[in-house]
Amino acid sequence: MNLKKILAIDFGVKRIGLAIGDSESSIATPFKTIKNNGYENCSIQIAQIVKEWRINLIVLGKPEIYSDQEVNKQIDNFGKTLKKNLNIDVIFYNEDYSSNSAQAELAMQMQAGRKKKVNKEEIDRIAATLILQSYFENEIFKRANKRTTSKD
Repeated sequence: MNLKKILAIDFGVKRIGLAIGDSESSIATPFKTIKNNGYENCSIQIAQIVKEWRINLIVLGKPEIYSDQEVNKQIDNFGKTLKKNLNIDVIFYNEDYSSNSAQAELAMQMQAGRKKKVNKEEIDRIAATLILQSYFENEIFKRANKRTTSKD
């Protein structure tokens, strides 16, 4: 299997959360949050990350539950901009409730004694991490389903 370095993106109108992982470890790590100051400006920042980290796949979160909402059109357009400007594979991945899950995770950490205050940028990074971790788990299940049983 070829090692893939993957960048996950949690797109938001104000901020974009990023997480990084690779296909070998299948572990997603929060990376950074960038300000959404336009598709072109964001794609320039992401291009630098892609080059520095040798990323060869982008997983862009897109909520399926609200498929007809304006944000999905923005995500589609952002994905097209990334594909055009970066010449890299961009796949859309269901991210239903990733931000809510990130907030819940951070709330549990606060209850467990976390001292650091939670900020919106951290929620965006955690949401991107959850998207990427879900993608990895889905890929593992796909590979497992393709294997034959001992009876075959």
